[in-house]
Amino acid sequence: MTNKEVAQTFFGNLWADPPLARSVATDDVTWKTTRSMPIPGADGLEHVGWDAVKHVADSGVELSTGYLPETVEQFDELWLEAEDNHVIYRFSMRCKTRTGGDYLNDYLFLIRLSGGKVAYFEEFWDSKQAFDLLMKPVTA
Repeated sequence: MTNKEVAQTFFGNLWADPPLARSVATDDVTWKTTRSMPIPGADGLEHVGWDAVKHVADSGVELSTGYLPETVEQFDELWLEAEDNHVIYRFSMRCKTRTGGDYLNDYLFLIRLSGGKVAYFEEFWDSKQAFDLLMKPVTA
């Protein structure tokens, strides 16, 4: 598989088929999250290892104010292979929240591969918009 295909397999299956996503990740796969969006039940910005990565992936689903996974749509996808072992993945996501809100956000991931597997990825997105919609308590 090309680096781009590995990254597509990883992200395309992180929620749909986690064992397949895990098979294309290193043992110490690391997800670096943004400063302004705390991950419930996690410390720091770098989440190391499959269990930590899966915890981050599922954190928005588990929140009472989080998103409804069955409504998630990823569109405007753009995959770019960069030099050496890097892939850039940009997409937009829309879904419904558990509180009935409409979520729409743009994401960019910088992905580094090692030995033909996803080793590290860092997210760039409007985390304040997501925090305001997904994490703030609903007020009547």
